Amino acid sequence: MDRRSVYGPRDSTVLSQQAQHRSDDIPDGDLDAVLISRRADGNFWSYFNQNNMFERVQEILHQIGFYGVYRCGRLQLNQHLITALVERWRSETHTFHFRVGEATITLQDVQIIWALPIDGEPVTGIDFDRTTQQWQEYCLTYIGFSPDANVLKGSRLQTSAITSHLAAVEITYNTPQAVVVQYARAVALLLFGGLMCPDSSGNYVSLLYLSKLEDIETARNYSWGSAVLAFLYRELCNAGTKGKVAIGGALQLLQVKLT
Repeated sequence: MDRRSVYGPRDSTVLSQQAQHRSDDIPDGDLDAVLISRRADGNFWSYFNQNNMFERVQEILHQIGFYGVYRCGRLQLNQHLITALVERWRSETHTFHFRVGEATITLQDVQIIWALPIDGEPVTGIDFDRTTQQWQEYCLTYIGFSPDANVLKGSRLQTSAITSHLAAVEITYNTPQAVVVQYARAVALLLFGGLMCPDSSGNYVSLLYLSKLEDIETARNYSWGSAVLAFLYRELCNAGTKGKVAIGGALQLLQVKLT
């Protein structure tokens, strides 16, 4: 008997991409290819686990809709579990195929676990063709500091530069509101780009997300939860392909939901 008929789908009319799926290597004994779980929030939690976030900043996070993510904190990921789940994820159906049936993570799960807004405008953006100096000026305007050129890579900024800035700013009851808002934007950027939608780099966040945080008053009008779920689905589909070594996305949600 062909072992692939045991480990693979019995009917390939629906699961038609088995030949490109990472689970296709299981019959050959390739069981040690553990995926690297990428995230860019380590420095963030190292700082805020030792220093309380001032309540004025927390209020703005609540206003944006990110406070639930902050309150949940950092969860240590089990990379073997994540890899096993990816081996059962099928991009044809966007579900995990278990022996007991299919399962998936839904928009309702995102809302319940992280309390993210799921109604409103889509989180979309344009990849602005800005120079390094223009990105520095943009950062100075919206997150309160101008990063060095060596921590910028196109429209992406190293997370350590943002965390260093946060550590250098002291927020008190007397701090001007404009400074508090800039500080909160930097925190929100790290939470979204480092934990909710981290890419495969592991240490950069996209400054394009800032365009949706420019106006704090309207930031909650976006469906952040939908963006997080769509990003996670895309990462699961990419990581399920043969030869992939890393996965990004909101893997913390995945681990909480399916354990």
